[in-house]
Amino acid sequence: MNRPTNDNIKTPYFSTVPLLLPAISLIMGLVAASLYTNLIVLFVVFSISVLVSWMLRRKPVWQSLGILSCFFWLGMIVGQRVTQVPIGDGFAEAVVMSEPAEKPKTIAVDLLLPDHHQQVRCYLWKDERSQQLALGQNVVVRHADQGFVRSNDWQVGGNGLSKLSRVDRCRLWFLHLRHGLLQRYKTLQADDEQYAILAAMTLGDKSALTQELRETYSITGASHILALSGLHLGIIYLLLYRLTLGRRRFWLSQTLIVLCIWAFAFLTGLSTSVVRSATMISIYALFAVAGRHRSPVNLLCFTAIIMLLVNPASIDDIGFQLSFAAVLSILLWMPLIEHFLPEHYLDSHPFKGFIINMVGMSVAAQIGVAPIIAYHFGRFSTYFLFTNFLVVPLATIILYGTLLVLILPMLAPALLWVVALLNKALEWLSQVPYASIDGLHPSTVQIGLFYIAMLCIYAIVRRLAPNT
Repeated sequence: MNRPTNDNIKTPYFSTVPLLLPAISLIMGLVAASLYTNLIVLFVVFSISVLVSWMLRRKPVWQSLGILSCFFWLGMIVGQRVTQVPIGDGFAEAVVMSEPAEKPKTIAVDLLLPDHHQQVRCYLWKDERSQQLALGQNVVVRHADQGFVRSNDWQVGGNGLSKLSRVDRCRLWFLHLRHGLLQRYKTLQADDEQYAILAAMTLGDKSALTQELRETYSITGASHILALSGLHLGIIYLLLYRLTLGRRRFWLSQTLIVLCIWAFAFLTGLSTSVVRSATMISIYALFAVAGRHRSPVNLLCFTAIIMLLVNPASIDDIGFQLSFAAVLSILLWMPLIEHFLPEHYLDSHPFKGFIINMVGMSVAAQIGVAPIIAYHFGRFSTYFLFTNFLVVPLATIILYGTLLVLILPMLAPALLWVVALLNKALEWLSQVPYASIDGLHPSTVQIGLFYIAMLCIYAIVRRLAPNT
């Protein structure tokens, strides 16, 4: 196992991950973008910052501060692209880009607006017409009140499909392919809950999840397995790596793996967490083929910078916040945990290594995401450690099992039994006393203070790391 050396532990951390502070500066600029909207002035200040940074090239510390200011002003500039939902009292042509999800009074769909290059979540008033809506249909929306559309304010028709870009057409083709796979799932004789979990966990379609099922997974802290993320792509990457015989013709195997990973990302709807994971894997593969050193934290920061520059609105996406917070926290804390163990201890004790890794990754991820979950959902799951010991192995079995069932349908009963076991176990765990602490509503200041405290503790632990 590659362990961090003592020199690496004692080295000032920011010098080992040079992209961390620029990524934070860019995020700060995006958050502050709404405070000043004069694009010309912002561009002038950005240009002056670039010039000053270049002039300070003989003074590394001051130049570093200048570069950080460049990223801040760049964030302010690209943040001006974040606009409100472009459906008010106007006229918008759109294309249905998701499986319609039936709610008590509405039908929830994702509508792609080709004229505005945006995708929005809309809730159509439930009636016979909206219940017949299908993936890929053209619709025209005349008015939306905060995403809610009444029956008289939309109709089927328009020319949205003809206006789609090549990338959006590719996305739609993959979504139709996913629709076909979902239809195959429905032939497995699964009950509603089993189908909903299979659809969400393997293809990213959450339209069949009931509120009760969502609540069960939320209380137990298992919601992350319903949102496709690095866990799922990591399992897929490992399978593909073994199927391509590892390092034989390494560049070719890595190219095939990256293409398959992005095909899966398109198949599952290009959610933020999947795009983050696919981008990181792609960059990691590129560096691996080139034989270059790749720092996981640097890769994560570079991925965040690219995603935010391409789509600044991602900063407000809960999936983006949770995904990056969890991965960054794991990448920071896990090397320290491993460093406190004897050399090769995890390699020589596989079972203990599994326990330590599972506990360490669960706690590290929880440190990163707990404040964000409390802020958005007002909840903290107290049994998240027990949950992860249960759901991670079962999620792996379900992912591999689904692939086998698509090839050998006669194995479907075994797969459905595993899904039912997962649902029943989490349902029981959600009913255990104090399974979650509710009513938490921290302010942004409190969240900021929490992360500052965690960084201080991290710095102290890093300095106390023993010599090896």
